[in-house]
Amino acid sequence: MGERDPNPVWMTEPGRSIFYPKVGHCVFRKLTQDLSSPDKKFLELEDLEEGSRILVPMDRAGELRLRPAGAALDEINQVLSGEFETPDEGSERHGLIEALVAEGSPSSLAKALKRLHFRRQNSGLNREEEQVRRKIRSWLAAEVALSRSCTRAEAQALLTRTLQDAMAAHREKEKQEALERRRAAKAEKEREAAAGRSA
Repeated sequence: MGERDPNPVWMTEPGRSIFYPKVGHCVFRKLTQDLSSPDKKFLELEDLEEGSRILVPMDRAGELRLRPAGAALDEINQVLSGEFETPDEGSERHGLIEALVAEGSPSSLAKALKRLHFRRQNSGLNREEEQVRRKIRSWLAAEVALSRSCTRAEAQALLTRTLQDAMAAHREKEKQEALERRRAAKAEKEREAAAGRSA
């Protein structure tokens, strides 16, 4: 929905749920004009959290990464239930989360939540990171709730279950890998001992 798609179909569907990465979930109300810019069309959005009215220049919808919401359950579930990526360290880790949030796609938000969940389970999050985690989790819960026509609480429970299952699978994989390393080290010692006896 970038510059190649300047007039996406949702711009003609009042009441459509929209995700705006700078704000969160909104409802598209109508196309309108601002008296100060009569030659420009604006998308009138209502912020679902604040209830405030937002005007977004129609020609900047792609650049600002506005997109329809509520059709990404499978995409979110696939990311959250998959394997955890190698954890990021140092100053780069905050920049990566910011970039994923700015992208605003369901998969990028799910990746950001998953990274923050992993960090929270292993080393903990600072206050700012925890606030970002909660915001992303709320956004994804809204996506899931729209996709499944369920409550936000039910969507939150689904996200929690999916992340817990993925973490349990990760812990089991770590356990098996550690066991294999111990077996390999023991076999190597036995080979060395056997080579020493035959020398």
